[in-house]
Amino acid sequence: MNAGLMPESRKLIKVVRNLRAAGFEPVLVGGLALILFGSERVTFDCDLVAVRPENLEAAKLLVGAMHGAGCFYVSRLDKRRRPLSWLDNINIAASKILMDEPDTVFFWNPDIELKIDILMDFPLKASDLLASATNKKLDRTTIIKVASLNHLKTMKEIAIRARKEPKDVQDLDFIKKCLR
Repeated sequence: MNAGLMPESRKLIKVVRNLRAAGFEPVLVGGLALILFGSERVTFDCDLVAVRPENLEAAKLLVGAMHGAGCFYVSRLDKRRRPLSWLDNINIAASKILMDEPDTVFFWNPDIELKIDILMDFPLKASDLLASATNKKLDRTTIIKVASLNHLKTMKEIAIRARKEPKDVQDLDFIKKCLR
């Protein structure tokens, strides 16, 4: 691995490799995806879409992959959506994910204070995103699937309707410029 990479990039590489080894093919969306398309956007988290685990074993594989990358299931967020507490027990975290069926599962790496959001087939299915995803290099040997600009546009339109944040409007403007 390239020693010159930022800790966040090294962590994302580890997460992608671990998820793939566990049978999940993550698709990068959100601010980091836009950065890989050339946006000057600043982001402080990583958003991935993955298939929703259908049973406890699959949920354990997902949580175990993240745990192996030093990322722990966030059990509580503050009002600004920053992690307050997290679980380091894979079985408990996997059970909670399966019982709660959240659209988004938050993971936290306390060492570098990186939040990774895994969207569970939400707001679009991982299989649909994968069908038109673009391959982007994270390092010399690690490729990540990045949602297409058309899918990113759809996701931003959904985000704007849901939360009405200025950053989403700016992101949508960037995506539209790229699509022209």
